[in-house]
Amino acid sequence: MKRKLLFATCVLSAICNTSQANAANEDSIRVFKAGNKRIVLKENDHRQRVDVQVYESGSEQDSALYEKIFEGHYRDGKSRERRKYMAMIDIPMPGWKSEHFDPHWSGFGAGFAGFAGRGDAEDIPLRSSKSGEFNLNLLEKAIPVSNRYRWAVVTGFGIRWTRYRLKGNRHFEEINDYTWLVEAPEDRSYKKSKLGITTLNIPLLLEWQHPKGNLFFSTGIVGSVKTWSSSWIEYTESLEGKKHKEKVDRGMTLRPVTMDILTQVGIRHWGIYVKYSPVSLFEPEKGPELYPLSIGFHTFFY
Repeated sequence: MKRKLLFATCVLSAICNTSQANAANEDSIRVFKAGNKRIVLKENDHRQRVDVQVYESGSEQDSALYEKIFEGHYRDGKSRERRKYMAMIDIPMPGWKSEHFDPHWSGFGAGFAGFAGRGDAEDIPLRSSKSGEFNLNLLEKAIPVSNRYRWAVVTGFGIRWTRYRLKGNRHFEEINDYTWLVEAPEDRSYKKSKLGITTLNIPLLLEWQHPKGNLFFSTGIVGSVKTWSSSWIEYTESLEGKKHKEKVDRGMTLRPVTMDILTQVGIRHWGIYVKYSPVSLFEPEKGPELYPLSIGFHTFFY
């Protein structure tokens, strides 16, 4: 009987001690909230120390997930701390979010291609009505620079196909490291003679948009890298009367890298552009001095 009584007393004592300990632990935990951070303060009497933990969520509105960024233990004047360092650089942009600015680069365009009235342009028998270019711009990125006036720097990537059609019986051909305008043989009559060039293009434009997003204007430079070029002719032999299509030359002495000045204006998804190159089409002293000039329209994807 005494043993049973002693066992019951021990059990009751243990339960009371456990309840008191839990109550003490609950009373010793304090939680503070500041913005998107939650601070947990624990006073551990048994270990005679104070524990501090700091948690952080993604935003003040979304506090479902907290991540521990700091933990500290303090006892008898000694401390042990552990932090989670996050390499973050917050650079405030003086503009609106880029998704609110729709740049005017990505899309499809077509226009007439020719040469500016300088250099050897008058010596080239260009058929302007059938000389053209096609632009397929695939990527674009806007970097806002002004919120109030809606300005942004626009860059991206695109491809351009240019075809210059010549009048008469002449074609471009490289001879002794120089691209000449060569006369056709007497027994041939050219139906078509053209110079084709394909380039990859990267723009750097400064664009302004109307606050309502209807009207836009942009200007800047477009760097171009030549990937392909050739001189083609289509002719009929006077004796046989047969039609032939022939690639006369490719590569030639065209510049591998060029630059254009582009200006465009439009409304919403449509615009017109003028493009001029201050750099000659051919390498210095390796071909005619020609400065490309084109005008056309553009429709944008967004």
